[in-house]
Amino acid sequence: MSAKHSKKGANKPVPAPAAATPAPVAVSASGAATAAEPTSWLDSTDPRKRMWGKIIFVALWVYVGALWLLALDQTFNWGIFGPKVPPVP
Repeated sequence: MSAKHSKKGANKPVPAPAAATPAPVAVSASGAATAAEPTSWLDSTDPRKRMWGKIIFVALWVYVGALWLLALDQTFNWGIFGPKVPPVP
């Protein structure tokens, strides 16, 4: 027996989605129907979401910076995140 898949249905065309399917529509507070397009938290019109986006963005960069500093500390044996460990002979 072979572990390969059979090639019986390899050249079948992929069926196209039906044209009658409606696009997703969201209703805003004013009642007008608009296309639902997701926006990032940093580009949101809601000031609370924008602030949370900025906080999360800064926290992510602080975390990445701490990881880099930890890697440099372990590489060069600076002793920032703990006592200096003497090199092993």
